[in-house]
Amino acid sequence: MLKKSYYVSVGSGTIEDAQTLADLGNYSYEYAVEATDQELRELRRLMSSYEVETEKTFARAGVPYKSADHDEATDEYNSQVRELYAMIYRLGTPETRGHIEKMRIMEKLSNSDYRQPGYGKHNAEEAIEVNEREQVGPK
Repeated sequence: MLKKSYYVSVGSGTIEDAQTLADLGNYSYEYAVEATDQELRELRRLMSSYEVETEKTFARAGVPYKSADHDEATDEYNSQVRELYAMIYRLGTPETRGHIEKMRIMEKLSNSDYRQPGYGKHNAEEAIEVNEREQVGPK
């Protein structure tokens, strides 16, 4: 199948072809990809799913007593971001692939900070103990 060039902006949730890019004039994009019609449909589906998960995590963020630790919304969001960037990487131009590699986004999304204080079995107690130890200086 014939591949065409498309320009992806994850931040604004858009995927545009070269003609639309020329018509818009000031459209900015983060990634250039080469995709068949079928690959474009899949990329649009992933972008749409990513936007839904972004809205879910935003809605959840306003709940002050609910921790994001191991939260389903956060896990789903991370999963969608990984899938989206994996496809952008796979379809991407050499420049796009290089940029994604340089950002190390796939690595960052795959490795959480759950080894930091406060993520153990006794989350709050562990974080408080570490904080108290750090505040106690030399005598």
